[in-house]
Amino acid sequence: MELYLIRHAEAAPVGEKGVEDDTERPLTKKGETQSEKLGKFFKEHGLVLDKLFASPLVRARQTAELMLPALRQSKLAVETTDALMPGAKPRKLAKFLQSVQGERIGMVGHLPHIAVWAAWLIGGKKAQIDIAKAGVACIACGEMPGKALGTLQWLITPEWF
Repeated sequence: MELYLIRHAEAAPVGEKGVEDDTERPLTKKGETQSEKLGKFFKEHGLVLDKLFASPLVRARQTAELMLPALRQSKLAVETTDALMPGAKPRKLAKFLQSVQGERIGMVGHLPHIAVWAAWLIGGKKAQIDIAKAGVACIACGEMPGKALGTLQWLITPEWF
């Protein structure tokens, strides 16, 4: 299984655009552009996803939804899961992924949690994996993800695409 851990794109801060709740923060124009370019990056590099999951928070859902048109995968849809919510435990994410059919899974989440999951997957309790906004970490996990069962294949920032 290959996991593409994606940090949501740039979002408006709390208090801007009338948003008072962190869970409702929308993407900025820059964040929308980052998301579209991220989808194009996947397409241009032949990265075909079997599933695309996002945290239920607005900025993560928008990032995933804006990737879809460029991916040009007609059967791919964004699904939300609480396993990608800020504060969710890595084991909860691993358990969720055990029920998922597919080999290449995209997951849009939040920092620091997505970096904590990446470190958990590669087995480094003290690993510091800084995933930029709209950045991606690709982790190969063999047949099933779990603690220390993954290998970091690559890590990119939006500047790469």
